Amino acid sequence: MTRFRRLITNADARITRAFAEERPAYLLLRDGEKRPVRVIFESPDATVGIRDGGEINDHAPAFSAMTADISGLMKRDQVEINADIFHVTHIGADEEGRTRVTLARGEPGRSTPAAPVRPSKRYGSQRA
Repeated sequence: MTRFRRLITNADARITRAFAEERPAYLLLRDGEKRPVRVIFESPDATVGIRDGGEINDHAPAFSAMTADISGLMKRDQVEINADIFHVTHIGADEEGRTRVTLARGEPGRSTPAAPVRPSKRYGSQRA
């Protein structure tokens, strides 16, 4: 291992200790393994305005972890972070030993719950 690689690895370990969740995330792999992993979790709230009114809210959660720690993780595998269940939608490229994984809420293959019905003054009841 080169001196540069060793310094980067040490820096990554410090970053993980400083920013990682207090409790480990659990990778629920297809072979039945439940592996604890230290991750840096992010759940952004990115609101995008639409011309002529309206907005779109993007809430795609993600985490970054050491690539070696998440070996065997595949798209649609489940991840438990802070007692919430997510599933993997995208595994990014290995970026010098650290990988970013994009998630979706809930279990894979489960349909999104229907929007609640609310009354409308104009049309009676309608979907939200």
